Amino acid sequence: MEYNTRRIINEELWRSVVWIAVGLFGWSMILSSTDQLEATAYTALGLPLLTWATLTIFMITLRVTTGMELKVETASGKYLVWFVGLVVGGFLVFWMILVENQSWGISVAYIVGAVLGTLIWRGYIVRAGQ
Repeated sequence: MEYNTRRIINEELWRSVVWIAVGLFGWSMILSSTDQLEATAYTALGLPLLTWATLTIFMITLRVTTGMELKVETASGKYLVWFVGLVVGGFLVFWMILVENQSWGISVAYIVGAVLGTLIWRGYIVRAGQ
């Protein structure tokens, strides 16, 4: 394994501590507040572990394929802040659907809003960098 790839995996595994904390906190809040998901060992541990694994694998793949550092103090760090915002927003959408009994249509609105917001924000970053 190449040194750079090994370094990225190591850094992302350390960063994944945040992802497991977000998963545990987010899913515990949702599970303890809704009757739509039963709080079993599979949901209480499985959902945070699935969240952790998905986010960690995504971040490793993103960094290895693009070469971006994704550290807050770097130029590409803006994308890290954007990604964390999308993850937190995703938990809020699940909260609204499962706890506040909103329709699943709100997830479509969130996805459309996230895509449009990302395009506008990315355009702003490109213009600001010129």
